[in-house]
Amino acid sequence: MAVKKRLVVNFTGYEGLHPDAVRGRYLNSSADFNSLWHAKTRAGPMVPQGQNIASMQIATSGANWQTQTEFCQYGAADIFDAYAARNVATRFATGLMAFLDILLTGTFWRYLRTSWRFCVFFMWPFALACFITLVTVAIGLLPLFAGYSALHLLWTIPLALATGRLLLIWPGEKLFFSYLLDDWAAASDRIHGRNPSLLQRRHAFADQLAEKLRTTDADEVLIIGHSLGTVPAVEAIADVWRSDPELLKRKPVSLLAAGSCLLMIAFHPRAAGLREDVRIVCQDTPVLWAEFQTITDIIHFYKSDPAKALGIKPRSALTIRRIRFKHIHSAKRYARARKNFFKMHLLFLKGAQIRNPYDIGMFVQGPFAFGDLVIRYQNSAAPLDEAGRVMEPA
Repeated sequence: MAVKKRLVVNFTGYEGLHPDAVRGRYLNSSADFNSLWHAKTRAGPMVPQGQNIASMQIATSGANWQTQTEFCQYGAADIFDAYAARNVATRFATGLMAFLDILLTGTFWRYLRTSWRFCVFFMWPFALACFITLVTVAIGLLPLFAGYSALHLLWTIPLALATGRLLLIWPGEKLFFSYLLDDWAAASDRIHGRNPSLLQRRHAFADQLAEKLRTTDADEVLIIGHSLGTVPAVEAIADVWRSDPELLKRKPVSLLAAGSCLLMIAFHPRAAGLREDVRIVCQDTPVLWAEFQTITDIIHFYKSDPAKALGIKPRSALTIRRIRFKHIHSAKRYARARKNFFKMHLLFLKGAQIRNPYDIGMFVQGPFAFGDLVIRYQNSAAPLDEAGRVMEPA
């Protein structure tokens, strides 16, 4: 199926990127797409359409094809900024509470059964938290352990608090320690419904998505959920289905789940609402759900099938593709990413530098339908020749 107009709705995960920053990141990926496929791209500004919701128009021309893409950014960076603005003690305490909640509810063991790599990502910030706590307590109570007078606590406790604060800054900040504690605190708030702002944003996402589906004249709709962004993406699709299912039947709608952290929340016993949303998308809607996973990224559930993991029998099997970043990106970019697990996780959103089946630029602004790319061409790059010309009638 040839695509001349496409609607793309992009849900970001736990990121502090506002719409203009997302625009800049995508245009960097688009530059890779242009270089790889000899295409030209023109992009307009991000036009605000709601709180942390905006859209831009992208026009792309290749050797013998053209596409128009409306790229919509749905995010919650303003809400996540509020988590980061809290004081150190609050960020530390809420992060530890989230950790204990995952352990005491048995959610961690569900993580472990599904993807042990994700457990490494889950454990290390809390291991560091425990280390900082032990060091702080040990310094503060050192006089008692050594048999000295309790009067020495007058100077060891301030020293302990200062040491703990220093450890939070270095190596804590260097290792995104506070950021990760905020990530888990926000996830816990989402699970338990403690943050009204997240619930309000969910309603806004569903309303905006319904309006886009109602008014678009695009040939296809692609909904992208990266990392924890898969959660609001699934919620929005399910909410639209509940309110007006015909909107999801009018034209092909696909969900691209890249490096998905959906199970990070869906495995929790209190996340019954999210599991029901997943069931609706898998069983009731005609949405094509495509998962992309890679072994080198620990911030997602590699080798998982979300439907199977949650005991859901989908209308049709989810399309699950396992990719290798070293077959997508240059050796230089891949080597840089291997030094930082966040950079590795973000490679899902970087433009492909090598022709291969996973190409975020081709999905967003190429001339082929997403369903064709992930099914018909699942083992090869898009059928464009060396000059970027479509090699067969689409």
